[in-house]
Amino acid sequence: MYELLLTIHVLAAVIWVGGGIAMHILGRRVLKRGDSQEIYKFSEEVNKIGMRLYAPTSLILLVAGILLVNEAGYEFSQLWITLAFIGWAFSFIVGVGYYGPHDKKLQALVAADGPTAPGVLENVRQALFVNQIEILVLVLIVVDMTTKPGL
Repeated sequence: MYELLLTIHVLAAVIWVGGGIAMHILGRRVLKRGDSQEIYKFSEEVNKIGMRLYAPTSLILLVAGILLVNEAGYEFSQLWITLAFIGWAFSFIVGVGYYGPHDKKLQALVAADGPTAPGVLENVRQALFVNQIEILVLVLIVVDMTTKPGL
């Protein structure tokens, strides 16, 4: 059972973190081109992917991780596990508390002024800035999980 849970946990991490990094890089490239229509379309796609892929994958990762802790006989109070939970919670809060409302602002802006409105570029630029912080946290979780500080 340990190997199965570990496989699920690692695959979920690869999809979540690796996919997030790839999307971020693509977002920067689209932003650099400066085409508001393309930027808006990219943002639309990323939001769909986030809700349909990254959110469920992060939950699968969490459940598999919790089951792994029990299966392996680790303690939830261990530093490396606590740090991973904090990082996961940070990403969850950013996802629910920032990306969702931020996307609603973008949709309202586009509904009022169209996808080429000047605010579209700034909206996506802000989201990518927040995303780079989130990506850093996710990468630090990977480092934490592989080095297991305090173990």
